Amino acid sequence: MEKIRRLFGGLKLSWKRLILFAVIAGVYTGMMAMLPMVQGTSFHDIAMSFEWWVLFGIIIITNSASSKDAALKCFVFFLISQPLVYLVQAPFHPEGLGLFRFYPGWFLWTVLTLPMGYIGWMMKQEKWWALLILAPVLLFVGFHYESFLSSTISFFPKKLLSTVFCAATLILYPLCIFKDKLLKRVGLCIALVILLVMTAVAVGNQKSFYDAILFTDGSYGVTLEESSRVSLADADMGSVYITYDEKLGCYLVNGSFTRDGETQLILEAADGTQTVFRLVVENSSYTLVKQ
Repeated sequence: MEKIRRLFGGLKLSWKRLILFAVIAGVYTGMMAMLPMVQGTSFHDIAMSFEWWVLFGIIIITNSASSKDAALKCFVFFLISQPLVYLVQAPFHPEGLGLFRFYPGWFLWTVLTLPMGYIGWMMKQEKWWALLILAPVLLFVGFHYESFLSSTISFFPKKLLSTVFCAATLILYPLCIFKDKLLKRVGLCIALVILLVMTAVAVGNQKSFYDAILFTDGSYGVTLEESSRVSLADADMGSVYITYDEKLGCYLVNGSFTRDGETQLILEAADGTQTVFRLVVENSSYTLVKQ
């Protein structure tokens, strides 16, 4: 336990180490985002959700010398790591540098790390209001826990590692960030209440289907027409179909899935030309890669 506590205030986090940390995190995440064998698993989640990045942020904050130091180090860490995620994938992805169309959302989060890092460092002062700073973080991780647990219950053992990770960090944060016993106890009580509530929500939120718009005309360099046809190699996973959206003024490929798993989506043009996609369906998300 002492070795774990060292992560939250016992490290010498120089700027050189921070930059190395950012590079490793970005490269690793980029690899997890594109490796076929981890698609749809907990290892892929670091590229899709926030639970690991919350941990990274808290490690940086608790090992910073001041509020200003925490804010700047969090900002630089995300400013380096997030573009690297896309740069690592670009040489191997059909969209290439077009992947950066997903970056604006992450850049907004990068900017927000400035105030979050500044305020977050104040937890180290161990005043009563440190709990008010930590509680929203615990709730944020709690929502991730509920989503993963729902997937695990519905499609066991999918997302089991991510479920356990979120539950473990929820408990560890108050125990490792605070030294004051009262803050630890109250923080742990908050974490346990969140776990109990989110577990109840997940149990009542099991899903047997998932509907999504998979892509639109022009995406992935393909053209959709009224005469185009789509199908799944594994029809047991659900169905796919083409519709026309009046508001968008274009054709869409829609999917309605009855279970998670991996298959191929086949798009056939009027002249018989086929475009094949690798499709990985999860409880509430999907991954589509042109082959």
